[in-house]
Amino acid sequence: MPQNFQVKTHETIALVLVLTGVTILSPGFRDAILSFLNKSFSLGLSLDAPWWIGLPVIASGIAVYVFGESQIQPPAGIFVAIRHQSFEFLAGRLAKDSLPDRLKQYKIQHIECDHSLFLTNGNCDPIGAIRYQQSQLTNDILALIRINPEVAIGYYGIVHIPLQFCAGYAVSTWPKILLFELDRNRNCWYELAAKNAQKLNLSVRNISRPPNATAIVIKIAISFDISKEDVDDVVPQPYEAIQIEIENRRIDAVTHYEQVSEICNAFRRVLDELHNRVNKSQIVHVFYAGSVSLGFSLGRRISKTIHHQVIVYNYTAHTKPCYAWGILINSDGPPESRVVWKKLPVREP
Repeated sequence: MPQNFQVKTHETIALVLVLTGVTILSPGFRDAILSFLNKSFSLGLSLDAPWWIGLPVIASGIAVYVFGESQIQPPAGIFVAIRHQSFEFLAGRLAKDSLPDRLKQYKIQHIECDHSLFLTNGNCDPIGAIRYQQSQLTNDILALIRINPEVAIGYYGIVHIPLQFCAGYAVSTWPKILLFELDRNRNCWYELAAKNAQKLNLSVRNISRPPNATAIVIKIAISFDISKEDVDDVVPQPYEAIQIEIENRRIDAVTHYEQVSEICNAFRRVLDELHNRVNKSQIVHVFYAGSVSLGFSLGRRISKTIHHQVIVYNYTAHTKPCYAWGILINSDGPPESRVVWKKLPVREP
C-alpha cells in the first residue's frame, strides 16, 4: 500500500472516531454532528446513543492513530559506500547485510576507486594511481558532500598505504565517515564498534633526537614493528625518530572508533609539536603498519597549512629498498611532483 494512502486512511479513521466520541459527550451538538457523520460516512449511528459511549469511541480513535503511526516506515536514505582498492580484488563489495542496524533501510550507492591496473601484476605506477584517485575518488566525494552534507558515507577496501593517507587528507576532518574493516574469517565487512574498546596501551616515545638532525621520522607501529634498517635505507642520517606504537602489535588490533581516535590524536599532537619546534625545511617521513581505516583516518589529521611536508611510504618486502616509493601528502602539486622514489644509499666502505 502506498505510504501516502496509508497515512491518510489511518488519520481519517482516527479523526472520525474521535469526533464521534466528542459529539456523543456534547449533548448540544450531538444530534447535528451525528447526522452529519452519518450522511458523510454512512456510519448508521444512533441519535439516541448514551453519553458514556463517547469515551470508548474516543479511545478507539486514539488507538487507531497510534497504531497507524507505528506502521509508517521512514523514507529510506542513501548510504554511499566507497571502496578503495589497489590490489587484486580480495574481498567483495560491502553488502547490505554488513550495514549497522540503524542503516538497514538505506539504499547503498557504490563508489569504486580501483588502482590495481597501476599497482599489481608487476606494474608500479603511483603517479598514475594518484591521478586516477584525484579524478575518480577525491572529486566524487567532495562533490557528494557539497551537494548533501548530511549524506551517510562509508569507507572500506584494501589499498596501498600512501593512497590511504592521500584519500583521508583530501577529505579532511569535517565530514562524518563510517569506517569498515574486513572480517578475515567470514570474508565480509563490518563497521568499527562504537563502545567497549579494548585498551591498546598506546605509547609515543622519542627514539632519537640528534642536535644536527636534518629530517624527522615518525614510525606508527600497530600491526607490525618497523625496521630501523629499512628506514635507514631511505632517510639519510642524522634524523630525529619518533615512534607511535601499541604494546602488543598485531593485525586487526583496531576494531573500535575510540581506538582510531586515540591513535589519530597522538599523531596529530606529534605533528603539532613538530610545527612549534622544528624548522619547516625538514621533511617528516612517515612509516606506517596498520589497518586501512586507520591509515585513512591518520591522513585526515594532516594539515595543508600548518604541518611540515609529510611523505608517507609504501612497504614491499620483495623490493630493495623495501620502502621504494612514497607520496608527498600535503601538496597541491601535480602527481609527478608528489611521488618520491628511493634507491639504496651508497655505503662508505
